[in-house]
Amino acid sequence: MSVTVGIIANPAAGKDIRRLVSEATVVTAPEKVALLRRALVGLGAVGVDRVLYLRDALQLVDQALSGLSPVRRPALAAEPLVLPLYRSPEDTRQAARAMRDAGVAALLVLGGDGTSRLVAAEIGDLPLLPISTGTNNAFPHWTEATAAGIALGVTAQGLAPEALVRRKRISFERDGAPPEWGLIDALVLRPTYHGTRAVWEPDDVEQIVVTQATPGTIGWSSVLAALQPLSAEEPEGAWAECDPEAASRALAPIAPGLVAEVGVVRTQRLPLGKVLPVGPGPRTIALDGEPVARLAKGERAVLRILGDGPVVIEIGRALAAAAARGAFSLRR
Repeated sequence: MSVTVGIIANPAAGKDIRRLVSEATVVTAPEKVALLRRALVGLGAVGVDRVLYLRDALQLVDQALSGLSPVRRPALAAEPLVLPLYRSPEDTRQAARAMRDAGVAALLVLGGDGTSRLVAAEIGDLPLLPISTGTNNAFPHWTEATAAGIALGVTAQGLAPEALVRRKRISFERDGAPPEWGLIDALVLRPTYHGTRAVWEPDDVEQIVVTQATPGTIGWSSVLAALQPLSAEEPEGAWAECDPEAASRALAPIAPGLVAEVGVVRTQRLPLGKVLPVGPGPRTIALDGEPVARLAKGERAVLRILGDGPVVIEIGRALAAAAARGAFSLRR
């Protein structure tokens, strides 16, 4: 049976201002190529015979394919999407839509929370396996890419249905605009915020909404993880009201190598679907650490935690399920 998987690698992931104000690891283009090469070997080893991929501005997948040795090169056909490149987030969005429409069985994404957010909003129920190469990486997996490729391949072939996990998401909604997605956190920023693309000053943050708050995670969800941990599987979200003058403080790693004291007035759990009013403006809304919208003076919006987020492939579960079905037991 022919099996096709998709690959989207964001060449711009991990290049925002947080690299200058924190100690974030820089995943270089050569390392992204090496990650892709290992994932391709894993895919080919378990019988995936076709890959559809975004030919990005740096041609990361092309480099990975061309650098495979004849001995390790998997017997799979690789075909680039025929799409215009804008060198903007639209490249990721249109590639995700094209993968969905092409009917790929599963999708590998290299990037951070922002890249995963763009992809997830476009693919419906297409299974997603995200690998961390960005600045904020609360959503993607930190993993070895060979194992990720094997997990992606066995899941794409239907050998590990137990590995498919539906995640939560955040919906940001305002009149006159389509809803926007967040996967981990949404920030409501004060009227005084006039910053750059990424958010890294605690005094700018007025409210935090999260789908999960896992201890050990880096990013704004770590504020709630310090006070009210919340797993990705629990059917609710969490909210915090922040104030730099608050007596109560949360010590949180808001970026790699950047630990901050964040003033927190109060926290609470949010049932799925509960409407959280935002505004009136001026306010800025950030999703997964990146500003996405500016509310004009007097404008209002809402945030909601919903249970219909992306379907994510859990690598350990995929490998265990496939092993239990004998996928890795070979006979000569």
